[in-house]
Amino acid sequence: MTIRESLLISANKKKKLIFQTDLEDANGLATQPPAKEIFYSLEEIAVLTEDLMAIDAPTDGNGRILEVRPKGHWFEFEVAKRLGYNYPPGGGLFPDIRHQALEIKHHTGKNITVDFGRYHPGSDEVINETWNRQLQLKVKDVRYLIALAPPPEFKVTTLILLTGSQIVSVFGVSPKATIKYQMGISEKWRQEHRGKMLVGKKTWQMEE
Repeated sequence: MTIRESLLISANKKKKLIFQTDLEDANGLATQPPAKEIFYSLEEIAVLTEDLMAIDAPTDGNGRILEVRPKGHWFEFEVAKRLGYNYPPGGGLFPDIRHQALEIKHHTGKNITVDFGRYHPGSDEVINETWNRQLQLKVKDVRYLIALAPPPEFKVTTLILLTGSQIVSVFGVSPKATIKYQMGISEKWRQEHRGKMLVGKKTWQMEE
């Protein structure tokens, strides 16, 4: 059995459990604290979401790309669906899919600046939220799925799946915030990683 096959088996087992539990849970599982037995590894998330590569950005009736918030929520829903959730996460949470400690970003700009809000991704700070009282997850443990869908096609050309601490070591994020913590991704890096998925600092071998 290949590594990919065993990853798919374990990921699909968790996905099935998530799907069933989410149908039974009126509160929506995506917004609940992470649960150990159905917490995906980065590689399991990768094997379930790699088909987001080349997905089109959503447009309105006139063919214009949706504004940032509805577009972001649409992409969160696409990711959540692939991970087995029936109900998408509510907007404005940190992280977006709390149940997987997964923050999701979708960028359609020519220049990429990723906003991290009030939390620096490499921070040792414990996330100060009620749901995290028992877990004591640190900000640097949060996983980020970042999709780059540049013009003129606005299709996803690169997927980045890293923990907060890995993001800091790969891209570097200024320790100073203006209004938000921000990170730029250079044109050179984007060209080198066009058509690729980066998972835990390694290039992911996608299914042909």
